[in-house]
Amino acid sequence: MVAFLAGLASATHAQKAVTLPLAAGDTITNTGTASKVIELTSGPSGIAVQVVLTKLSGTGAGTVVLQGCNDGVNYTAIGSAFTITNVTTQSTMFYVAAPVPRFVKVLATGSGTESVVQTVIYRAPRYQAP
Repeated sequence: MVAFLAGLASATHAQKAVTLPLAAGDTITNTGTASKVIELTSGPSGIAVQVVLTKLSGTGAGTVVLQGCNDGVNYTAIGSAFTITNVTTQSTMFYVAAPVPRFVKVLATGSGTESVVQTVIYRAPRYQAP
């Protein structure tokens, strides 16, 4: 019974969205970059990544792209880039269906005179037995 409840608790936890904590380097400054890496080790059936961009100052501009790899080093783009515009707050979602790479990186690159904070929220549900 205890094992069943523990399994149920971990399956429920896998369904929740996770907000990655803000850290040094999460602000896009001028033409610089900001990135966050998510390591997926639980065999997810897909991943949904939300990126919230909050302008602190300047003119917001640039792109955000989702990248993936299996070795933690050689990243390639997954899907299309999102264009950062000059608004106070904006958000985009990236979706990846199985098979999902082990590492997923959100990479934001500025292209102007700006200070924009990148917040990353993701959800990676695991396969459910039928």
